[in-house]
Amino acid sequence: MSQIKKNKIICVANQKGGVAKTTTAAYLGAALARLNRYVLLIDSDPQCSLTYSMELDEAQQEKAQENNLATMYETGSALEPCLIKVRDSLSLIPGAAELMMSEVALDTNAQNSEPERLLKNALVPFAHRFDYTIIDCPPSQGMLTLNALVAADYVLIPTVASTISLTGLERMIEQVHEIVHGDLALNPELAILGVLLTRFRRDRNVELEIEEKLRSLPEEFHVFRTVIPDRSQFGLLGELKAQTGRHLMELSMVSYSLLPYLTLAMEVEKLLLPKTALRQPLDK
Repeated sequence: MSQIKKNKIICVANQKGGVAKTTTAAYLGAALARLNRYVLLIDSDPQCSLTYSMELDEAQQEKAQENNLATMYETGSALEPCLIKVRDSLSLIPGAAELMMSEVALDTNAQNSEPERLLKNALVPFAHRFDYTIIDCPPSQGMLTLNALVAADYVLIPTVASTISLTGLERMIEQVHEIVHGDLALNPELAILGVLLTRFRRDRNVELEIEEKLRSLPEEFHVFRTVIPDRSQFGLLGELKAQTGRHLMELSMVSYSLLPYLTLAMEVEKLLLPKTALRQPLDK
């Protein structure tokens, strides 16, 4: 039985695509659920990969089409009707392709004075209902990502060990700085939980060099000790849907798919549980 029950909202974000954001959100959520935490997953990406990966049954799919995150943005309705229970300890607020239009509306609708706080306000009723809320974001700096960052307590930044991806990481950190320290200070309490190396191959010298570089930087942000290996090293070439959702909750605790994320989940808990006020400053 969960003993935390103080919802910690983690936004999984990076403006660079292809860095395993959705995989990280799905696997970390499932790993925390396997550790007996109550987890809410939120799909804030118009591509809806997280929603598809949960392998919803027919009734749940119909519900997701009628009530989803886009519905909240478009109508201002509560999130409760959107909630889908995947497992006893794992729930989902599904995304929809209409989120693309929601983002346009958020950018252009002058009637809402605080469009960047819609998700934050909608999550208030869940403050003590879940141990963790994990938000999967699109690879952009738009209003969907901004809403997630304003709602979040922490941001987890997945990145692959490449020069191009490090540029995306730098931009992501700049956006977090602006949200914390900018003129509007949209979320002064937001903290970088950590940078997660994904799709990592230790047989490539360039990736080892980039890992060393990241870990040698001044302690502006935490680099997780856990490193997520490239699936091809274990022959795990199936699509995300084959490894997540209901199937993921049945995986062995020592499976190559789940084990790295169980390690990550334990590292996240070690960071957050002993010192609830643990927030590394983001001062430049």
